[in-house]
Amino acid sequence: MIKQIQEFSIFGITTSTNKKLESDKQTSKIFPLWKDFHRIFGTPDEIYSVYYDYKDLEFKIGVGVKIPCQNAEKILIKSGSYIVFEDFGQPEIIVPKIWSKIEIFFKNSDIKRAFLTDFEYYTSHKTQIYISIKDNQC
Repeated sequence: MIKQIQEFSIFGITTSTNKKLESDKQTSKIFPLWKDFHRIFGTPDEIYSVYYDYKDLEFKIGVGVKIPCQNAEKILIKSGSYIVFEDFGQPEIIVPKIWSKIEIFFKNSDIKRAFLTDFEYYTSHKTQIYISIKDNQC
């Protein structure tokens, strides 16, 4: 499903990382980021995880909520066209499966990623991953 998203912000914490670091749990920066997020924010009903500022294999990731929080970083989700992938269940189990589906989808599709902002949206019952796509393909 393709959706048009209007620009909005979330508020949370961020880090910079790359694919090589994330391929090993010992060097991953994403796992510690999530631990810090839950330590600071608890377990809110809605959580966003945003991938942005792509440079080759490097990128930034932020985890946050829509409600402004004191001392939280503001993370912008850019407006544009997004293709949405979703599944139901425990995020730790289904997120890697969804990302595998995303990888296969783009290998076999004429739709091209825009690499502007991509984001995961978590609620108590489902996970959605929004991938920014180039507008001329809708």
